[in-house]
Amino acid sequence: MKEKGIPQGGLIYKRSRISYVENYIIIALAVVILAMLWPTLGMEFSLSPKTSKQLISTMAVFGFVIVAAALFEEPSIEGFMRKYVVTSHEIMKIEGILAKKRITIPYQSVANIKIHKSVLGRLLNYGTLHVTCVGQAGNDIVMKGIRNPDEIYGIIQNKIGLMRKSIVHKKRGSRETLGRLSEEEREEEKELEKQFEEE
Repeated sequence: MKEKGIPQGGLIYKRSRISYVENYIIIALAVVILAMLWPTLGMEFSLSPKTSKQLISTMAVFGFVIVAAALFEEPSIEGFMRKYVVTSHEIMKIEGILAKKRITIPYQSVANIKIHKSVLGRLLNYGTLHVTCVGQAGNDIVMKGIRNPDEIYGIIQNKIGLMRKSIVHKKRGSRETLGRLSEEEREEEKELEKQFEEE
């Protein structure tokens, strides 16, 4: 199913549920702490509390359930509100529910791509991909918590390389047809081609 506003053939990425493993650890620790403190503090849970101790206990349980549910469902909410798209010409970040905000970086404007993986990210194969834009501070795209960031990095690098090769070949073709390609320009283009082949 094609999503509205996504170019055909665009690869859609969302933050991975596994990248929220810290949330699940926090929930588990809170359950253990609550279970250990419950008898020590003499807490009494009741749906219709009659004493202040029961009221405090009930409020603590409901508070815990609300926080645990929010932490557990954060990946679903994040995935609904934010997505990243890699097309044949650009990288996009789309945010929002009703009012959509879109940041787009064409491949010719990509200055740098970095991958950051925590220790847990290396073990579970998720990380953050930071795509820096040339000359437009604040328009960088940070793809947080995505699965297989090395693979996505490779896809983007490949598309950038293909785009740059295409530009070099178009430039060469137009200059050669005009007969204006000097020996110095040919050497520069050979150097560029060598760089692309090495990448």
